[in-house]
Order: sequence, then structure tokens, then C-alpha cells
Amino acid sequence: MRTAFVYTVKILVRDRAVLLWAVAFPLILSSMFYAVFSNLDQIYTLGRMPVLVVQDDNYAGAPQFATLIDQLGVDRSSDPLLEPTFVPTEAQARDTMADQDFLGFIQVTSTGKPTYVMDPGRVDGSADVMDPTRQSVILTLLDRYSQDAAYVADLAKTDPSKLADPALLAALSGHTDFTQPISATTNPVSDTVRYFYAALAFSCIMMMSFGLSAVSSWKADASPVGARRSLGGQSWTRSLAPTLAAAWLLSFICVLIGFCYIRFAFGISFGGKEWACVAVLALSTLVSTLVGALIGAINAPTGVKSGLTVLITCVLSAFAGLYGPPSQKLGDWVAVHLPGLSVINPVRQVYEAFYNLYYYDSYSRFTEKVIILAITAVVGFVVCVAVMRRTRYRSL
Repeated sequence: MRTAFVYTVKILVRDRAVLLWAVAFPLILSSMFYAVFSNLDQIYTLGRMPVLVVQDDNYAGAPQFATLIDQLGVDRSSDPLLEPTFVPTEAQARDTMADQDFLGFIQVTSTGKPTYVMDPGRVDGSADVMDPTRQSVILTLLDRYSQDAAYVADLAKTDPSKLADPALLAALSGHTDFTQPISATTNPVSDTVRYFYAALAFSCIMMMSFGLSAVSSWKADASPVGARRSLGGQSWTRSLAPTLAAAWLLSFICVLIGFCYIRFAFGISFGGKEWACVAVLALSTLVSTLVGALIGAINAPTGVKSGLTVLITCVLSAFAGLYGPPSQKLGDWVAVHLPGLSVINPVRQVYEAFYNLYYYDSYSRFTEKVIILAITAVVGFVVCVAVMRRTRYRSL
């Protein structure tokens, strides 16, 4: 058995096309995803909001509002909310807003009330999906200031003694947080990781090519090597087992290289549960090896069987979100409304195993996916052996 294992490894390694495809494809695909989706999570952050501020006589007559602008912008040492640019007149503000990248401009009226004029191009049809949210934040800040200013002016008329209360002054000068940022998951929500998990799941099942090549070299009617094996004194089970083991080992090594590339070169998080991810890689490549072996046992031209492995993997990957948001929505819909189809889809199960490791503290959901993959591997092995046991040759 040891000799058969070593010999199969040599045969598969010498197949440059299969080996190059298995090693290079996960690296190329993940590199493309990193180039396209690396800044996807940053799109949905506010960041510094660039606004114009008309610094005219009305602005000089509202020192409290000027202090607010300074506190939210230039005087805020860490994480400034606003990035103000001061201009002397409204006309210059409109010209600058039209020529440069600003959300709008703020101007103080003669009554001391701040107003905000938005850039129409950054409200409807803006290239930045967060621009409407940024506009709403700026409007909320100005409304809050106007309400506090009106409240203070009313107190000065009706009960000026309350303005001497330190607690009231602290409440008016402070910024009350009406909401608190919390996370329902251990790790922050990320749209980026979905693409890398789907790419890794695709690569795992794509390793069917190793099982296909190994069985093609093992079958007596597929190659002279297979014919010599069948005529040898070793039973077909003792010959097939090391053949499949060699195919599984190489496929596991290939996806492990891709996993390390994604994890350490690009810094994609797997929830700090890398060893559990390695177990998923081992189990999923076992499934792909057995499915590839089953396809390899079919009496059909090698090119047809290779195309069939690619077709199966590409179709199954559509339900794991590999092809963008429409594919993700389709996969999620099928998982909710037709869960049986997701269960028999190994690409989806591998993807969800990584997904559950990232988002959940408990291993219960992850264990469920591992059990499904293990059952899939057992079923694939039983079917594969049954098909191969029934194989008969008219002549060698």
C-alpha cells in the first residue's frame, strides 16, 4: 500500500496542468477578490465629512456655533467628525461646492441660526452610498444646536437663575449619546469575508480534479499503469485506498496553501479559530476527492469528466455567494426556503462552516456543518466503492 501511495503521489505531481490549476487558482482568485473587495467594509463608514463653512459677519456673531464647529472638526484631536473648510462668502461657497468634493456648505443667518445647503449631486444618484447618511448627520447636528440655543434663550427670558445651575450647563454643553454601539456577534460584521469564504469553499470542492486524475490512473482501461495494477497480485481495495489517500493529501495541501495565503497575506479573519478551519479543509477535500473519484469511475472521455467537475463546482458555488450580491441573495433564499438543497451542496456547507466560525461563539452550528460534510464523505465513499466494484473490463 505504501508503494501505491507514493507512486500515485508522483503521478499526480507530474501532472502539471492539474497541479498548477489546484495551487494557482485559489491564489489568483483570492488576489482578485482582495483587489476588488478589500475596501468594501470602509464604504459603510462615515469618516471625516468635508463641509464648507461661510465665515462672514453672521458667523462671527455666533461664537457658540463657531466653538461647536471647532470641537467637531479642527480642535477634535481624535477621530474628527467634520472636515470644515472656511470661505468668506456664500457665493464663493457655492462655486467651491460645485468645483470640489464637498457635501454642502453651512451658513449662519442674521438671526444666528445655522442653515445647511446640500450639494444636490451628493444626495440623489451619488457615487458614495453613505452620502445621504452623512447629510442626515450634519442636519441632525445643526438641529440639535438650534434646539439647545432656543432653549437657552427661552430660559434667559423666563427663569435666568437656572442658567447658573452647573448640572444644566454641563448637560447643554455635552453631547448626549442616545444610542450605544453594540455587536451581536463576537467579530465585527464584514461583507468582505463572505467573498473569501466562498472562494475558499469553491477551491476545496474544485479539488475533485485530483480524485478524477487518481482514479483515471488506477482504472485498468484508462491507462497502461492501471492495466498493470489490475494484473498485479494486490487486491483492488488495497490498491484503491492508497490511491484515494494520495489524491486527498495533495488536494488538502493545495487548499491549505490557499488558506494560509488568504489568512496571513491579506489578513482575512476566521474568528481566531484557524485550527477548526484546517479541519474543515481536510474534511471538504476528502469529500471533493471522493466525488472526483466517482466521476472518474464513469465510462466517459477524460475531457468530458473534467468539464463535468468544473460545471458541478461552478453551479454549486452560485448558492455559496461566489458571484456577488445576487448570488449571495440566491444562496440565502435557498438556505431559508429550501434547506434540503443547501444540505446536499458541499460548497455551501463549507462556506457556512467558515461563516459560523467567524460569527458565533458556540461551535454548535459549526459542528452541524462538519457532521453534514462527514455524512457526505461517507455517502460518497460508499457510492464510489459500489461503482468501482461493479466495474468489468471486456479486455485489457
